Amino acid sequence: MFDPRIPYHRRMWHYESDRALSVAQLIALGSLDARTAALLWLLVERHQSLIVSGPTDPTPGIGKTTTLNALLGFLPPGATLVYTTGMYEDFGFRDEVDPATTCVLANEVSNHLRIYMWSGVARTLLRLPAEGYAVATSCHADTVDDVLSMLRHDLRLPADVVRGLGIIVNIGIVGPIWPPRRRFLTVNFVAPQSPDGAPDEVRMIPLAEWQASSDTITPATQEALAELATITGMSLVEFCAALDRRQQVLEHLAEGRGVGPSRMREAVDALIASEQGESSTNEDGSGSDDEAAK
Repeated sequence: MFDPRIPYHRRMWHYESDRALSVAQLIALGSLDARTAALLWLLVERHQSLIVSGPTDPTPGIGKTTTLNALLGFLPPGATLVYTTGMYEDFGFRDEVDPATTCVLANEVSNHLRIYMWSGVARTLLRLPAEGYAVATSCHADTVDDVLSMLRHDLRLPADVVRGLGIIVNIGIVGPIWPPRRRFLTVNFVAPQSPDGAPDEVRMIPLAEWQASSDTITPATQEALAELATITGMSLVEFCAALDRRQQVLEHLAEGRGVGPSRMREAVDALIASEQGESSTNEDGSGSDDEAAK
């Protein structure tokens, strides 16, 4: 008998999509481009929270769960992923995990089912970034403005809480209903600081926008990348170099039909290990000696 209060059963609670896809496969399908995917990789890896939004019309099954699961493949090695239990969640896991390395996953923020979160339980979830956690969830919303309306008005979250929620991805189906073409319509980042002179307002940093006329995605500007570099504690040069490395890896992985989630995970771990190894080499000075020997 399934008991939602038993932690062993948590993963069974509607977290798995019917057809698990990697980000590489989403790129191969045209849902997003490698540059945008690389940017999402860098941000998720750097402990930023994530909301995937999409409409229920014209048909359910828009792909929010599939997209969310794919993007969670960018969590770094050693990260803890907590599967919550919807309206039954008591958040007792906070006594057992390290917020700095923990991402808290909720099926969805809505009042449709008990496996989703709403009202006070949802507010507790969405306040977790203030404690150092990253959160990941989905919601029903046609645009980023609809997501903000849900957060600010339906859930009555103050602006300072919303500013901690990181990435907001809006997906949708474009063109004819069949065969479906799913696209990342917009990707935004919630600026952690209020606009000058407007402490109760929330500002979006645009990171990507789908263009219907060309079926392409307009990438983030250099100004947006500079702001994200500051937010993640990196110099712009470091940030852009890391972004370029991830884009190159993703372009390779997305060739053909794209690699699956397991190979995607291997590639993520390999790149991060490589970067950490280079950093250690540079810190102890052996890198420069090796170059001199050449």
